[in-house]
Amino acid sequence: MTQRRSFDRDYLKLEFDKLDSTVKRCIALYLIGGGAMAFYGLKVATKDIDIILTNQEDLNSLQAALGTIGYKEPNPIVITRAYSEMQTSAILENKDGFRWDLFLTKVCGKLTLSTEMQNRAKPLYQGTKLKILIASKEDLFLFKGITTRDADLSDTRILAQSGLNWEIIAQECKRQSQESGVCWEDALYQNLQDLKTKYGIEAPIEKTLRKMAERKIIEATLLGQIEKGNNTVSGIAKAIGESPNFVRVELYKLTGKGIVKVNKSSKPHKFLLKNAG
Repeated sequence: MTQRRSFDRDYLKLEFDKLDSTVKRCIALYLIGGGAMAFYGLKVATKDIDIILTNQEDLNSLQAALGTIGYKEPNPIVITRAYSEMQTSAILENKDGFRWDLFLTKVCGKLTLSTEMQNRAKPLYQGTKLKILIASKEDLFLFKGITTRDADLSDTRILAQSGLNWEIIAQECKRQSQESGVCWEDALYQNLQDLKTKYGIEAPIEKTLRKMAERKIIEATLLGQIEKGNNTVSGIAKAIGESPNFVRVELYKLTGKGIVKVNKSSKPHKFLLKNAG
């Protein structure tokens, strides 16, 4: 397989200028990935550029403008498995081999470009109609910190060594988890473990993420048992291999949150989902 060429910031800037002179309406793009790291001075060059758009109209306008300046969909043969798993809205490449990976709101089917992420993004390019904002380093770290690719782990090392506000990363991870119902804290925690093992970098939010992940996993496990109809302390304890006292304490935490209710008229007591009849 032919090695793909890398492109520096000057090349990217020229492409932005071409695009600005071509696009038919005002659009805003959010830059993440290696291209963003290049503009932060953390990478010399990048092979592609990852862009998030917030609405379908902007995506359509960008695709049309890129087509006008010579970008086309790559031959399916050259799209690797890793690329196909990214769940892009579009991939467009020019004759030089420079590639735009376009995402609509959500990146790789995982994290969403939240309002908070948009507010943290900094202006990078302002043309006549084209506006490009660069995601914060904290958000770049989070986007890369929940993936399983070796290249992304290497990039998280570079970002971590550049200096980060770790609390922002932890809070955004928590927010994304709450809104999606996915325990992203666990995914990020596992990658932080890899970062420590491979590069000796210990993130100060490790313990916080582990506790958050453990709490969500425990809650999901208990709720899963209740949904199956296994709703007594002894029954759940036996099913998940924990002590009855541990299960009882955790179930009453869920009742305190208003997620679970307890029927004390039955012997033994039965725990039910709050919205159950």
